[in-house]
Amino acid sequence: MGLGKTLVLLSFIAAEIEQNASIDPFLVVAPVSLLDNWQQEISKFFERDSIPILTLYGDALARKRLPRTAQDEEIIRAGATRLLAPGWIGNAKVVLTTYETLRDLEFSLAAQRWAGMICDEVQKIKNPNALVTRAAKKQNARFKIACTGTPVENTLTDIWCLFDFIQPGLLGPLKDFGQRYRKPIEASTDEEKAKICELRQLIEPQKLRRLKSDVAKDLPEKIQVEDCRSLQLSERQRALYANAISTFRRRTDRGIDSALQSPLGLIQYLRRICTDPRPPGYLVTDSESIAEIETHSPKMAWLLKELGKIKRCDEKVIIFCEFRDLQRTLQRAVAERFGTTPDVINGDTSARSKSKDSRQKKIDAFQKVPGFGVIVLPPLAVGFGVNIQEANHVIHFTRTWNPAKEDQATDRAYRIGQKRDVYVYYPVVVANDFVTFDSKLDQLLRWKRTLSTDMLNGAGDINPADFGDLEAPGCGKAFGHKLISQEDIFSMDPDAFEAFCALLWSKRGYRNTFKTPRVGDGGVDVVALRDKEGVVIQCKACSVVGKELGWEAVKDVAAGAPEYAERFPGVRLSMAATINQYFNETARRQANVLHVELFDGDDLAEIVTRKSSL
Repeated sequence: MGLGKTLVLLSFIAAEIEQNASIDPFLVVAPVSLLDNWQQEISKFFERDSIPILTLYGDALARKRLPRTAQDEEIIRAGATRLLAPGWIGNAKVVLTTYETLRDLEFSLAAQRWAGMICDEVQKIKNPNALVTRAAKKQNARFKIACTGTPVENTLTDIWCLFDFIQPGLLGPLKDFGQRYRKPIEASTDEEKAKICELRQLIEPQKLRRLKSDVAKDLPEKIQVEDCRSLQLSERQRALYANAISTFRRRTDRGIDSALQSPLGLIQYLRRICTDPRPPGYLVTDSESIAEIETHSPKMAWLLKELGKIKRCDEKVIIFCEFRDLQRTLQRAVAERFGTTPDVINGDTSARSKSKDSRQKKIDAFQKVPGFGVIVLPPLAVGFGVNIQEANHVIHFTRTWNPAKEDQATDRAYRIGQKRDVYVYYPVVVANDFVTFDSKLDQLLRWKRTLSTDMLNGAGDINPADFGDLEAPGCGKAFGHKLISQEDIFSMDPDAFEAFCALLWSKRGYRNTFKTPRVGDGGVDVVALRDKEGVVIQCKACSVVGKELGWEAVKDVAAGAPEYAERFPGVRLSMAATINQYFNETARRQANVLHVELFDGDDLAEIVTRKSSL
């Protein structure tokens, strides 16, 4: 990340256009947040009109659409109503568009001949069955380039899909590929390790992977500041921490806060306490003075002290923080203490360059103002495609679940063009008598980061099961030794129930178990894998104790299973549907026909009891 891929590609495009004025145009596909950066690089490094561009997204896209009144009736009946008007491309030599536009306007874009197609952050098309992936592979491009810092996130199917985009057939059919290769971390026998070496040799001529140290010999150092990794837990934090665990253990009592009735809810709250010590659900911060917040939050006290040092050096800071209410608190704290109000850029900030308050304009303003400055960003929403080299201090006030995404955020500042050493801070709240959530998360992220140095491994997200041994004040276990009861299962909300099922299947011996994304899961909530077998699971939670539900879960997992069979070729996948209450007779009959194994609340409680006795 930050090696100038955009500039290199634009230089290549400009050279091709200069040599052949009649060359077909180039198609660049990227997340909308990156497209402004492509335009900026063109205007910054190339002569005006040397690269005629067309932006095919936002307001510009609306003007290029073919009105429905001008469409042929037969086309309308066929459902292909999203089309571009004739001559839409004009004299453009570079078309900048989004993955969503590529998917929606697949037919019009595929009808155009492209000299080349570049997909930036190409992991967006890592799913072989996604509509956007299929649309990308249908484009009539002479050659294709795929750019990503994270080619493998979950399985080697990710990299198969990317190579199937740039050179179809190189890695063979997906089914054969999945049977032949495993991720390096999963390869246990000499034969499996030899096959991984074979895969590396096969893809080597088609890839270019470089680190900044390889190409930028004059780049300053990236320095991790270690002394902020041992901030002592405050008394308020200890009290809230202990109370939250006590409340969780009494979760079946009446009147207990619902946010602490599930393991996932407890994990999320303990994560929050370490950064912002407040009772559950207490999000209003304006009533508490900054001095009082500073007294009870060691992270805030450390941050304000560190910002004072940075201000004396007249340097700039990026603070990464995920929670919006905490972003506002940080903004208020900096304004009150240092007399400058930092911009906060999050999902509410416009990504369109024409907006006066657009993300890029705010970043540009931050860069141009000389001297000390602070900007507050969410680590994921602004994790790629943004250059903020004027800042040389990066503070991860809250942590992500994935070290690769955290590193992408850091590299907004640590990139070519940076003239000063970049200092990276991971403030961690610790205790003398137990391992806090903050410390446990820091340990897990360090471990995951060591895996991600191998391109074929990928880091992947930390999941709830990784916190099964989380400690409590006094060195006890946060989740205690009390078995999850049937009553606990009956009371779980949907998120907690999915996390519970993922954890339960991992305890049943499926060493690679994960929840699928909330959007686009294809009817599958949990995937559990071990060796050459696996289970795809649909989870349904209902708050009405004892209620019988129909066969919706059965239908969902049966419909979604074929997609996951393609994602994990060579793995014998079975199907399961779980519910925290009961299935009715129709569900059981349909499950029998479709070969879906059912687990109701009684079955799950029995598995918990059986596993605990082993």
